Amino acid sequence: MNTKSIKNLKSLRHRKYRNIHGKFLIEGKRLIKSAMDWSTSIESIFCTKKFYKNNKEWKGFAIKNDSIIEYVSERQIEDISLTKTPSGIAATCKIIHEEKINYLKQSKWIYLDKIRDPGNLGSILRSAFWFGIKNIALSDSSVDAYNPKTIRSGMGAHFGLRLYRDIELDVFNKTHMLIGAAKNGLDIRKFNFPDKFVLVLGNEAHGISLNNQKRIENFVTVKKIGEGESLNISSAAAVLMYELNK
Repeated sequence: MNTKSIKNLKSLRHRKYRNIHGKFLIEGKRLIKSAMDWSTSIESIFCTKKFYKNNKEWKGFAIKNDSIIEYVSERQIEDISLTKTPSGIAATCKIIHEEKINYLKQSKWIYLDKIRDPGNLGSILRSAFWFGIKNIALSDSSVDAYNPKTIRSGMGAHFGLRLYRDIELDVFNKTHMLIGAAKNGLDIRKFNFPDKFVLVLGNEAHGISLNNQKRIENFVTVKKIGEGESLNISSAAAVLMYELNK
């Protein structure tokens, strides 16, 4: 691997260059296995000889996929990696631009309105994947779904979801019921979800934006049973997704 290639891979830490190159970087055998199991988006795999030697289960895969594997030095994997102790394997994946034709026919959606923390976004995506809600729309001011921290906290969820970026909430007005998560909403355990809906989750500090609040027909909440000021948005999202699937 030459210096230019390393520079290009390191540039994928930044949203601008992820969009320019149309790809993102993942690290670790668990994430790469998820990408292989759920997606065809893997473009290239970078692996050290040490990793190959210590992970015998990867040898069969390496033989079958030799054309996309490049063996790199320990120093090179350290240059590419964002972690202090690199695992020895990384890969680039294509950013899948979901086809928007007929996408409004999908019935269940999560809409993320100005979510700013990449760890929160990744955790929400992980919960959505677990609870079978495959359609995720993000507002234009939300953190990038392919931020490295989002990828890590998503734990492979990206590869099983349909992610739509820079979406306005009002595109759902005529086809879906818009349901917002808010402190003063109806107890979600008492709410009957329709067949087609969009559950809107707002910013960590300020909640759903005022413009989007005006568009929402119903608000739901996770009722407090014990003590505490509030739930983290990713924790609240997991509870809400569990309840709407009951």
